[in-house]
Amino acid sequence: MRAIALAGVLALGVAQTGAAADVCPKWGPLETVGALDGKLINEASGLEASVAHPGRLYHHNDSGDDLRFFVTDMAGGGAKVVNVAGPKPRDIEDMSLGPCGRATCIYLGDIGDNAAARADVTFTLVREKRAFAGEVKPLRAVRARYPDGAHNAEAFAVHPDGDLYVITKPADGRVTRRDPALVFRLSAAQLRAAGEVQVFEKVGEIDLPKIAPELGIVDWIPTAMDITADGRRVALLTYGAIYELAVDLSRGLPAAWTRGRNLQIVRFKRLPQQEAIAWLPDGSGLLLDTEVNNQPTAPLLRLRCEG
Repeated sequence: MRAIALAGVLALGVAQTGAAADVCPKWGPLETVGALDGKLINEASGLEASVAHPGRLYHHNDSGDDLRFFVTDMAGGGAKVVNVAGPKPRDIEDMSLGPCGRATCIYLGDIGDNAAARADVTFTLVREKRAFAGEVKPLRAVRARYPDGAHNAEAFAVHPDGDLYVITKPADGRVTRRDPALVFRLSAAQLRAAGEVQVFEKVGEIDLPKIAPELGIVDWIPTAMDITADGRRVALLTYGAIYELAVDLSRGLPAAWTRGRNLQIVRFKRLPQQEAIAWLPDGSGLLLDTEVNNQPTAPLLRLRCEG
């Protein structure tokens, strides 16, 4: 990721005393490595690369789709539809792979709320399997609410320790606000709970306009995120850039972001509606895709760390 100086981050917990890991010193160009079936995955909004089953990707569509996900190979081919038993979601915006007890689960995040009016949001957990049937039962569905009222969000990820982090989308209907993105957490214990609505804990803020003041507002609106398998780096996608953050969220947010140390910003030709990102299982690069309506295919793209 390119460009920038220091930025203030308000951390409500104990700030990290040092970077968890250095960022990639040089990201390579964006490469097309495959394509998604546009008839099935027409509004790609979530993406994950399986660690347990090498060569496998997971995807889901944006709002309006059923409670389901798709399994493909690493080029986006051979798509299999997996329907999940449960009510139709309102707006699934992101997905993540993470622990659920001794198993690994696919987390589907019904967190979209453009009007910022929802009383709560829902995460549906599905155990990852060697082979999926056409329909599966979820392990559980966890409902959660924010402690300070509704927020719109499109980005969440599960840390290897089992905690889940959401980064909000600070934009009104006209996309004119320049507020910081808020960071909320649900603990692994909360994600094991059933029935009761859980309450997120606010753990801090990431002020993207301060981090990258020379960029535009579309570059400050988070649309997806992912955490490396070791928990030491976060990829935060916006409509116009990727922020690579060398931070272990379980240790809190740093007091400042320093380019080349715990922050990189990757700029590339903007995709029509870039809302899905995933680390490669070994952390050597990133995959991303885009919503492409009414097209036979949607591109699957890759960035490699060349440093």
